[in-house]
Amino acid sequence: MAAPRHYFHSGLAVASDLALPEWQDFAGGEGGDVRIILSDASMPGCSEADGTIIEGDVIRFAIDGTGVWEIAGGHTIRIYPDAHAQEFELRLFTLGSAWGALGYKRGLAMWHGSVVEKDGQAIMFCGGAGLGKSTTAAAMLAWGWALVSDDLSRIDAQSEGTRVHPASARIKLWRNAIEAFGWEERIIQRDYFRDDKFHLSAPDHHGGATPLPLAAIFVLAEGDRIDIERLDGHRAMQAVLAGTVYRPEMLEALNGWVKQAHMAAQIVALTPVYTLRRPRDLSALGELAQTVEDHLSE
Repeated sequence: MAAPRHYFHSGLAVASDLALPEWQDFAGGEGGDVRIILSDASMPGCSEADGTIIEGDVIRFAIDGTGVWEIAGGHTIRIYPDAHAQEFELRLFTLGSAWGALGYKRGLAMWHGSVVEKDGQAIMFCGGAGLGKSTTAAAMLAWGWALVSDDLSRIDAQSEGTRVHPASARIKLWRNAIEAFGWEERIIQRDYFRDDKFHLSAPDHHGGATPLPLAAIFVLAEGDRIDIERLDGHRAMQAVLAGTVYRPEMLEALNGWVKQAHMAAQIVALTPVYTLRRPRDLSALGELAQTVEDHLSE
């Protein structure tokens, strides 16, 4: 087997048997925190219908026709590939569900959302599926912001404030949004799940950078017009937990809700939270970006 590739991602040194082109901007260093192993041993006997399985210090899940993943002790991701699995399928679930599970095992706040940065301050867009996290982030990129993350990010609450670890140099968009931005030449590949969604290279990004200050969290909601409302106290906590928790069924299996809620409370105490209502109108994306910038400059 070839020598492992080395990456530094989310504050962790990773050595991986599986090449991770999605992390090419995070390449380098020597792996010492996390090991990603492609195993040639017999695949454990479980199926996708079994959901998240917890056995001692091991988390296990299966994707039928693709493989089985075991996350051990917060330091090892072991992949048992199906004979017919393609590498991009293995990468998808390794960098998604398995990476999120490893973060949970390490006691990290792994939040689902899209993050962009300008002038040294990052902001996060979060919310339920289909509310346009990536599209809103793309509107900010078109306005001169840089991509920090477009899916899963490690968030740290520190004495000097909240920090977000850069996690992506790519963004996923539907075709109509790609056409609206004129970004057809940025397409890298089609999305695994949806025929009309694509992975694109970001115009600017923070791949490989150190953690950035998180200045605000915007929880997306639909509305007839663009509107920003500050949330405080339990409203902010509820909105953030509902809008950022990744793979809640996995968190439930790990009995990890209390710890994640405690970390969310620390983050919310340090970072302003807003509801951002927006119409589902691609022609309004420029106005949306301008409204967010104006609000942050107040």
